[in-house]
This record gives sequence, structure tokens and C-alpha cells, in this order.
Amino acid sequence: MAWKLTPLLALLFFAGCLGDASNEPRRVKGDTATVYVSVPRTGVGAPAGRAVEAGATLALEDAGGRAGGLKIRLRTLSSTEPGGQVWKPDVVNSNADQAVRDPHAIAYLGELGFGGSAVSMPVTNAARLLQVAPTDGLTSLTQIPPGRPRSDPIRLRPSGERNFVRLVPNDLLLTEVLLELMRERGTERLAVIFDQEVYGRELAAQIVARARRDGPDPLEAEEYRGKVDEIPDLVDRIAAGNPGAVVIAGVASPGTGRMLAAIDTRLPGVPVYATSGMLERDPRTPIPDAPLSVEALTPVLPARELPPAGRDVIRRAGELAGAEAARPEAAYGYEAMRLILDAVGKGGRDRARVAAAALAMRDRRSPIGPYRLRGTGDVEGQRFALYALQNGRFRFVRIED
Repeated sequence: MAWKLTPLLALLFFAGCLGDASNEPRRVKGDTATVYVSVPRTGVGAPAGRAVEAGATLALEDAGGRAGGLKIRLRTLSSTEPGGQVWKPDVVNSNADQAVRDPHAIAYLGELGFGGSAVSMPVTNAARLLQVAPTDGLTSLTQIPPGRPRSDPIRLRPSGERNFVRLVPNDLLLTEVLLELMRERGTERLAVIFDQEVYGRELAAQIVARARRDGPDPLEAEEYRGKVDEIPDLVDRIAAGNPGAVVIAGVASPGTGRMLAAIDTRLPGVPVYATSGMLERDPRTPIPDAPLSVEALTPVLPARELPPAGRDVIRRAGELAGAEAARPEAAYGYEAMRLILDAVGKGGRDRARVAAAALAMRDRRSPIGPYRLRGTGDVEGQRFALYALQNGRFRFVRIED
């Protein structure tokens, strides 16, 4: 698998060097503290962004708008450009920089997924500002991912201290569950297609590394560079290895439908597997031509698998922000804000103490269900939702753990 330095990876390399952390405030000034929320407001991730923002707003309302003797307010920033489809590194970096330079900022809620936190985390870490990511599973945020030995999370921690917590299992756990599913079904040879972004490249590396160790036998991974006219040749190369399954690692794009149609034509009957990136698409646009079996695994559980408190948050989010916000991500946004408020209750106006308080938390009962936090910022457990493509749209099938 050939890797190269993309603009995003270059930004990650330099992100920890931006600004002078010594000039950033370490304690909140005054009696009001701000929690910054970074979510997509345009593109395919906008509905999830609205749901997270609504959930965070409800958690703050339920707490009476206060924590640790401070009045708490929210300030939401978009992680997408106007009219953009997915988060942009420079926009996310700007969001984090704006937060850490605000003398009233006490925490940062973001990013939603697909590696965006790798851009904001070096900035928030330098300022010892607590960062809680509701749904970002990128492995290298908390541990070295197999197949990517240089992606040590220490590169994202210029302060040397931890400040990051997430609420979903990391992508390595997802990878292991996905490969176990294939082994149970008798898959012997596996092909991987990945995109150019940090999420897809890291995910593909983990899949290949774990498949080499445990099976199925991995074929050479192929990079999709976003050029639709290259899809036929790419699928021809995959088909030459006669795989028993194909994994698409990355975020859905305008070429996703054509990719699936080409796989169906060249590899009839071969199942396709994917992750939550495949689900990040406009549900109003069905996929008409695809292999008989296309399944996607995601750490965000559907409403029916959440406890009553989670389903109630989703209902209230819809009432607050419209039907589009009545999504499972609202429960994750609610718990992210609740965790922040609890940390502020222990740490007060001191940023470093708030971050330390969050990382010291362990067993929690919440709208996303009971979970246990580790000192690394990861959550224990590996429950994932399996979706299958049916009549052009993804439908929930069952829980895999």
C-alpha cells in the first residue's frame, strides 16, 4: 500500500506548531464560560451536526445553564465551508484556534467523525482545553493504529498531557468486528479500496494489518483518488485478485454509486463491506445499482438500541430543532455536553483541571447507555450497528459486538 503526504496530513504535521500556547488563557475570565461546538452545518453531515447541537443545547438547559459556579453558554461553529459537503481541515483548525484564544472558553465539543479531531486536537491540547468528540472513532487520536506506526497520538499532544475524550469505540475495534464477521461467513480473500483522506487511509491500514494477522488473506489495497473515470480500471485491478469480499474504506462521495455498480458488474455475487463513512450520504438519493450484499458497520447506535432516556432526547431534539435533528446523534451530543458540565463542576474555571476531571471519570449512565471511560480518553466496549443496503437505502439490521 503506497502512502503519500496529502494536504490534510501536512496540516496535521504542522497543527501543533500554530500559535503561541503561552499566550492563551488557562483560566476562564469572569462568571460566564463558553463551550464551543464544532459541527458540519452544510453537506451530508449537516443533519447529524444539527442533532448534536440540539442534544448539547438540551443538556445545558437540563442543567439550568450552569456548572462549577459558572454560567455556561454554547457557541456553535461550522466545520464545513458554505456549500461544502464535508469538513475542511483549515475550517476545523480555525474553529479550535478561535476557541482556545477566547478567555471565556472552558471546553470544545467536536468533531463528529472521520478524523476531524486530528486537526483540532493539537490546538486544544496546547491550551489544555478539554475536547469531547461525540462520534469520532479515528484510532490514532488515542493509540498507535496497526499498519501506521508513525501515527502516534503523542504527535497530537504538544502539551504532553491528555485532553481528549470520545464517546464511541475507536476504529480499530470496528475493524476487528468487521473482519470477524467476514471470517464467520467463510471469506478467504479480501480486497480494500480506500480514499485519500486520513480516515480512509488509516482505516485501510488497520484492515490490512489485522487481516494479515488473523485473516482473511488481504490483497493489495487500492486507492480511489476521487476521479470517477478511473473507477473501471480500479475495479479491474481488484477483480484480478479474485477476492471473496471487498471493503470500501472512506467517506461516501459522488462516485460511490458508480463504484458499487462497477463491483457488481466485475465481481457478481461478491459482498461489499464498509463503515460509517458509507452511511454519510444524502438518504434522499438511493443507490440504484449495487452488489446483492452491501453492509456497513457504525459505532453510532440507532434510536431503537438506545435506552428510553436516549430516545427521549431524540424526540426533544426534533421538537427543538426540527424533524431532521431527531437523530441518534442528538443523544451523543447530549452526553458529550453532560460530560463537559460534570467536568466543569469538578474543575471549575481552570481549563487543565476540567480536562483532568473528564479523563478521571469512569462509569457513567447516560442517554447512549452505560459506558466506562478509560484514562486514555477511549470508551470500553465494542457495540456496533450493522446496516444493509436494501432497495437503494441502508436499513438497520442488528447489533454486532
